[in-house]
Amino acid sequence: MIFKKSLKFIDNYIYKFCRKYVDIMPERFIKIIAFYHPDPYLRKQYYEKLGVRMGENTLANLGLTVIRTGKSICLYIGDNVSIAPNVVFICKSEANNGKEINEIQYVKDVLTKEGIIIVEDEVWIGANATIMPGITIGKCSIVGAGSVVTIDIEPYSVYAGVPARKIRDLKEN
Repeated sequence: MIFKKSLKFIDNYIYKFCRKYVDIMPERFIKIIAFYHPDPYLRKQYYEKLGVRMGENTLANLGLTVIRTGKSICLYIGDNVSIAPNVVFICKSEANNGKEINEIQYVKDVLTKEGIIIVEDEVWIGANATIMPGITIGKCSIVGAGSVVTIDIEPYSVYAGVPARKIRDLKEN
């Protein structure tokens, strides 16, 4: 019983420490806490330090990954958005694994992309979805689990697949 109380004390201490000292945490710690900590409110606070702006009543499940460069904001998420586990937002995409591949014109023109991602209010993003650079996901839309979003998503619609395609209009009667 004493051991259990001691663990609870340590857990509370670590939680309070993480809440209080977010501004002085090294970026590696910030990423670990944002990705793995079980408390979604604490994760939200740490994602803010990683260039993500989340609206009111928006919480991300475990495993939200944001791929970016630099310190600027690259992802805006509106109010009342539901993000399932293991969603990936890619704010910058490049073939950074070699010199020659980066010199190929097709790679430069088509595959290398960078852009701010905007998720409007009341969106639901399914587990394991991937959102590519520069995408806007319209209000009250749904992204199916496992989808790869390469085009803007219209408001009040459902998109799914690889690549994601519109499969339903939510304003139909």
